[in-house]
This record gives sequence, C-alpha cells and structure tokens, in this order.
Amino acid sequence: MVKKVRSVGEGFHERDTRLNYFVKYADRQNFGDYLPELFAKYLLSYPRVQADLYYFVGSVIEESWIKRALRQATGFPAGVISFWGCGMRNETPLSPTARALCRFHGVRGPVTRDLLGLPADTVLGDPGLLVPLIYPKPNVPTQAEPGLLDGNTICIPHISDENDDAHLLALSGCGRVVRPEIEASEAGLAGIISEIAQADFVLSNSLHGAIIACAYDVPFAFWDSGHIDCPLKWRDFSQSIGIPDIFARNLREGIELYRENASRIAKPKAADMLLAAPWGCRIYPLMKALAADGIDISDGNALIEYLEAREKIEIQKDFANDKLNMEYNMRKEMRMMQIISDVSKNAQYFKRTIFEKFSR
Repeated sequence: MVKKVRSVGEGFHERDTRLNYFVKYADRQNFGDYLPELFAKYLLSYPRVQADLYYFVGSVIEESWIKRALRQATGFPAGVISFWGCGMRNETPLSPTARALCRFHGVRGPVTRDLLGLPADTVLGDPGLLVPLIYPKPNVPTQAEPGLLDGNTICIPHISDENDDAHLLALSGCGRVVRPEIEASEAGLAGIISEIAQADFVLSNSLHGAIIACAYDVPFAFWDSGHIDCPLKWRDFSQSIGIPDIFARNLREGIELYRENASRIAKPKAADMLLAAPWGCRIYPLMKALAADGIDISDGNALIEYLEAREKIEIQKDFANDKLNMEYNMRKEMRMMQIISDVSKNAQYFKRTIFEKFSR
C-alpha cells in the first residue's frame, strides 16, 4: 500500500510545520481557514518568536481547542501557541492555565481584546484584510450604484450549508452562489478571492467572505441564511472596522445596510498588523502596506522617520519576546528532561524485570 505524502496543497510548500489551521492537509479547504498558507508564502518570512504552534487566522482562541492542539503537537496539553489576528470563539474566559499557554500578537477585534484583558493599544484586525497586498484588485468596470441589484451579485453560504444553489438564490435574491469550499491549492484560493474582488455586491454567511469583500472595498453585508455560526466572531470583526453586526435576510436588505454603514468603515492599519506578526514580514508587502495606510513612501525622509520609530517599538518588544522565548525554552527543556527521566526509569524497570525472570 502506497502511503500518501502529506501536502499543504499545490502551489504551496510547508515553510514551517508549526503553522496550523483547521483540517490542515485535507484535499478540500474552507478558503478562510486556508489563508495562512498565502500569508506564509507572500507576506511573512520566518518565525521571530518561537512557539510550538502558530495560528494566523480564525476563531481558534478557546480553552479546549488550545489544549487539544498542543496535545496533538507535543504529546502534552502544554507548550506555547502564538496567535496572530485570531479571535475568541465565545465569551467563556480562558483559565489561567490556558492563558499561560498563549502568546497574542494582535487579535481580530476589540471583543477578543477585552475578553482576554489585553492592553487598549493591542493591534486589531483580521489578517484576511491584508490579502490585497498579495493579489491586487482586478480592473473591473465600476458598477453604477442604482444598478447593484442587476449587477454581479454573489451570495456565500457557510461551509456547512447543505441547501442547493436554487434554494440559496431564491432565499438571497443574488445572481450567483459562491461556495467557500475549495480545492487545497493556491489556484483554488486565488480563484475565490478573485470572484469576491470582482463582485458588485457580496452577501455572505461566511465571515471571511465578508472580510475579503471589505479588504477589496467591495460592497457587502452579513447574511442571515437561517443560521449564524459563532455570533461573537461577527461582532468582533464588525467592531474592528466600526460597523454594527446587523444581518440582512436578502440582497435588497443587504444593499440598504451597506448604504447606511459604508461611511463608517475604517479598516485597521495594514502595516501595524504586519509588524505585529510573530513571523518577520517581507519588505515589499510592508512598503505596499505603508502606502495603503497613507504613508508617502516616495518621501524618503518621511519613510525613514516612520521606520525608525517603528524599529524602536519593535526593539522594545524584542526584549519582552526574548524573555518569553527564554521561559519557553526552559520549560521545553525541563519537559524533555522529565520525559527522558521517565523513559529511563521505565527502561531500568523492564531491564530489571527481564533479568529477574531469566535468572531464576
């Protein structure tokens, strides 16, 4: 029997086995969960903060998830998980034990920040908002505002929605259904991102469908198709961009909601999000992020001044990270020493037992 080689998907290679996400190595992926492979390939370079696992997206901050993930990675419900731009799954606070296993490098929104008791200046934002740094917005004709209903309107159901397309189209009033499940490949991921970026309106029951639409400045609304998964994550993202977490039942309601709230949308600073990552960020996407944030990168003096100020902040963070890394390495070494000791004791026991048995 030929053993199948584990693969993160065509077009990607596994930069670091510690990067984790939901159903990693599966042939089919929920595109939002699969975004970390894109970040690892194009935005980030290598870990600058050591951990047993890294999570770059999703509602994965929850006690049982944390302990289960570490148990699978290390063999014990212990170690360190480094989270970047992730969110809480619910309002149940982490126990002190679980909290000690976590390092937070920015979180998805203010709801997660406050539930974790993080400082007010914690970097906020879902990394999905950074996707335009990788794939620029396609050149598409601008849709006339009054014609949105007749334009390229798409609805994105939740990945677990088993209703057929005809039912979803009748329910939503949209022109097309775009399913969030894709093949595990960069082409599959790029394809759905392109569909969202070129839409005239996105009505989404998938949070990352809405996040990608927001990232590309495509009009969007949250969709109540009969079930809303993890209400907290929607509230968390909504508050991170300054809009209410109100859901539309159909396209008409969605367009009205967007018109009411579009002027309130204020996306987090892309450069701040990149620089908060536990992996080093690549210089080219950082320059694009600065430009997107309104920094005049053609002004050399202003750019140097900005980068020097950021570097001072990063140096201060490095002292804290060095301490955390030292503590992490010490705990890891102590854990390994304990394992070796236990194995040695068991080996001595079995050796003595066998010797006694055959010496009778």
